[in-house]
Amino acid sequence: MSRKKIELNEKVEKLAEKYLQLTRTDLDDLTNTALKAYLIDHLNSNQIKEALKDTDDISSEYTGKLFNIDDLNKF
Repeated sequence: MSRKKIELNEKVEKLAEKYLQLTRTDLDDLTNTALKAYLIDHLNSNQIKEALKDTDDISSEYTGKLFNIDDLNKF
């Protein structure tokens, strides 16, 4: 998947900076974790499986780190 550029609004940026400082994590990890939680909450299991079935090997490996089988079995 190609990299996407995002722009945070001022309040979200300040909150993210504080969180990143406290947890010693990076913005990529925070963004991926937050998006994963949001997407799993807003898509049903069939939509998730459909979205992930046509991925190439590189993105499948990366996607596997984001969406493990336990996440999909919750549905």
